[in-house]
Amino acid sequence: MTTEKLSYSIKYIIIGDSGVGKSNILLRYSKDKFDPNHRATLGIEFVNKRINFKGTNYTIQIWDTAGQEDYKSITRGYYKSSACAFIVYDITKLITFKNIENWIKDCVNLAPKNIQLVLIGNKSDLEENREVEYDMGKNFADENNMIFFETSALTGNNIINAFNSSINVIHNNIKNSFLDDEEMANQGIRIEKNGENNNKINKKKMGNKNNIDCCKM
Repeated sequence: MTTEKLSYSIKYIIIGDSGVGKSNILLRYSKDKFDPNHRATLGIEFVNKRINFKGTNYTIQIWDTAGQEDYKSITRGYYKSSACAFIVYDITKLITFKNIENWIKDCVNLAPKNIQLVLIGNKSDLEENREVEYDMGKNFADENNMIFFETSALTGNNIINAFNSSINVIHNNIKNSFLDDEEMANQGIRIEKNGENNNKINKKKMGNKNNIDCCKM
């Protein structure tokens, strides 16, 4: 089967300490909105977003996980079969950056070995309160083979760019046949035909689910 005739669903997880803005990153990407009163995620929130990327249709399944220690026993189950992980810290709180190593360890231990890691320094609109310099995040990402962006869920700065950059890597791997069907399934990439998933998808979901249609990119 040629990739031009297929659609794909890609599983994403967003992880990081509580309060770094994970849910608002998801809200900004899925609905182009920001909620200043958003409460901390309890367990898992889930969104589907359908896009056309470079002529191929994708359904981006994004799982927003709670950052609190109390929920880690629940959220760790969602690392499995994930194609991409956004690991988020708050540029105004150094401790959230220092904790990135712990989140990477969870990915190494629980996620597919070839998961695409994206390091996100969120709240770039709060420059006057910055505790983590840009170069600190960029150097850490380079050393760990991660895509890196500083973003602002408030203004939307670099949110689309961060997702597109990661989708581009996965898209190229599919187009260049770096992954066979079994490898794709193990890494959270599902083949779809006529809008239906061709592989089995875990039906267990927690939290909120939204389906978003997006314009062509």
